[in-house]
Amino acid sequence: MKSDMDPFLWNRQNEPEALAELDQRCFRKCWKLQEYIDLSRKKPFRGWLLEHSEKGPCAFLVFFLIPPEVQILRMGVHPEFRREGLASRMLDELDQEAIANQSHSLWLDVHAENVPAVELYKKSGFTEIYQRKGYYQNPPGDAVLMKKNLHEVAAIRSDED
Repeated sequence: MKSDMDPFLWNRQNEPEALAELDQRCFRKCWKLQEYIDLSRKKPFRGWLLEHSEKGPCAFLVFFLIPPEVQILRMGVHPEFRREGLASRMLDELDQEAIANQSHSLWLDVHAENVPAVELYKKSGFTEIYQRKGYYQNPPGDAVLMKKNLHEVAAIRSDED
C-alpha cells in the first residue's frame, strides 16, 4: 500500500557544512565551504535544505532576503532526485517566504547555456531582463538576468484563500 505522506522535510537552519556538502554532490564546479561560511555571516543570508526522510539532503536553495527583493544565489538538486519537481517546489516555497516578508520580486542570474535551468525559471514565472556578456569564466559564457514579479503570485494566492 502506497503512503500519501510526503517524505520531504524543510531544514532552514542555514547550515554551511550541509549546504557545501550537497553543493559538491550537485555540481562539478561547486562552492567551497568557506564561501558558505562567509555568506552565512551576512544578515540577509538564507540557506535551505530539502531533506528526504530516509535519504537525507536532496536539494538546496541559497538566497539573500532583502525586502523588497530576494536574490537567489544558488540552487541545486542531487542527481538522484532530479526530474521529480523539487526545484519547482523550492521556488514555490520561496515565493511564499518572500511574500510573507514583504518582498515584491525575485532576482537571479543563470548561465545562458544552462537551457534546462532557464526553462525551469521561465515556467516558474521569471522573465529575462537582459544578458551580461562574458559574465561567467568557468565555463565561459553569458549570464541571463531574470526577474519574477511577486505581485501576480500574491494576487493568485489571495484569490485561492
